[in-house]
Amino acid sequence: MTRYAVRVHPGELHFNAAHFITFDGVCENIHGHNFHVCLEAQGDNTGDAFVIDFVQLNALAAKICAGLHDGVLLPAESSEVSITRRDDGLLDVRSYDRRFILDERSCILLPVPNTTAEMLARHISDRLLAELAAADALGNLQLLEVAVEEADRQWGICRREIGHD
Repeated sequence: MTRYAVRVHPGELHFNAAHFITFDGVCENIHGHNFHVCLEAQGDNTGDAFVIDFVQLNALAAKICAGLHDGVLLPAESSEVSITRRDDGLLDVRSYDRRFILDERSCILLPVPNTTAEMLARHISDRLLAELAAADALGNLQLLEVAVEEADRQWGICRREIGHD
């Protein structure tokens, strides 16, 4: 059996953002990272002898990364973090013994339970698959892997199998 894949390494696939995570009953302080993203798409080659268009994959992923750049990433689906919008344009963010008051314009609420590298990879893969589907560009794609590097050589990875009807 022959398998094919394309891999896109960081270049324009990066974003700088702040976040915190919760674990073991603790909430970290807000801190920032220079996140990098790597993609791998696996599947059968199309009639044009490629798995997926590199240019389109890279462009869509770069657009998603740009939407995460320069913000405070907040987990909108967390059971351990409460986020309350105030009338003055601020967000009151609470978790365990931490409370952050943040300008809503600086925050990016994500549909994830925690802003770990793995959940950021999941979010990016969700958005990327939706964009590819909307562009009718999934082709013969069978697996999409999105990896997010939070610190040197520390990656959170989400692998998604793609079913075709």
